[in-house]
Amino acid sequence: MTVNDYVRDFVAGLLPASLFSCGHINVPEYELGEAGEGELRIAHVSDLHSNDFGGKDGLLAHAIREARPDLIVMTGDIFDIDMGVSKTFSNVRDFMAGIAGLCPIYYVIGNHEFYADEKPFLSAIASYGAVVLTDESVQVSVAGRPLVIAGLADPLLDLTREQRIEKKKDAKEAYLKRLSALARKAGEQKATCGCPSILLAHRPEYLEDYAGCGFDLVFSGHAHGGQWIVPGLVNGLYAVGQGFFPKYAGGLYTLGGTSFIVSRGLSYQRPAFPRFGNPPELPLVRLRY
Repeated sequence: MTVNDYVRDFVAGLLPASLFSCGHINVPEYELGEAGEGELRIAHVSDLHSNDFGGKDGLLAHAIREARPDLIVMTGDIFDIDMGVSKTFSNVRDFMAGIAGLCPIYYVIGNHEFYADEKPFLSAIASYGAVVLTDESVQVSVAGRPLVIAGLADPLLDLTREQRIEKKKDAKEAYLKRLSALARKAGEQKATCGCPSILLAHRPEYLEDYAGCGFDLVFSGHAHGGQWIVPGLVNGLYAVGQGFFPKYAGGLYTLGGTSFIVSRGLSYQRPAFPRFGNPPELPLVRLRY
């Protein structure tokens, strides 16, 4: 056992077990958009970190099937090499086998995919039908309804492999330049089809930068819900990229004309620091237009 494991078990022994329980997945539902002819059901998968949810017939795959999504979006850190060589791939593949073919899947890279060679990860996820968007915007039809989906790769894209491994500071200027170019393309497509546009971008600490880019809806993850939640007191203790008491830990935020869904993520085995009052979650958005 690691030091983190001992600390987790000690603290868990002092507090109600339900606070640390990861035996279930929360499925918060959000209704967005204006009433129209119908809606799209969008399931948001983020920060799996190669954790084990029981494979193709396990807890997570079952929750997604129960949600009956028209579209699945995946916002990075699905893979995590800290789980060990075999589990990094096998846990994700077993999960993907349970949702492959259910509906269209779009995927954007998070920071953890960049800590090793990301190409095998992307090949693995694509083999189950997921479309990887690396600074790309596509105009698609989902359940017979037009939609623009854009995917912005993590800021680590702009660093060398050595800098990524050393976890150097983000190249923010380059990241925002890529965001601006992507937003222009998505805006042109949105004007052509007259439909909503969504952005998949792993990092919520840049939400205020995304807000001025014309997207109707943005999906992010990364913050893990701030790890520790004390209802009525602390809605997220600490998040990488935001520090203590993060502003965008998880949930629905609205800035200008853009709605943001920040997932509290799915990891409970890795990263090792325990979640407290903060079970894994699978946000479900009902986008009406």
